[in-house]
Amino acid sequence: MTQNLISKNFSELDLLQTIEPKGIADESMRHTVELLLNLIKQLQSKVKG
Repeated sequence: MTQNLISKNFSELDLLQTIEPKGIADESMRHTVELLLNLIKQLQSKVKG
């Protein structure tokens, strides 16, 4: 599935924006996904900086 999205010319940022943690029913998993997304955003800003 991920490869299909990437092959449609999605940038990494576009792909990340398609993830909606609020739609994850498991609270622990939702929290983990939110932490990972925040970490990715921080790392992206350091790389671009």
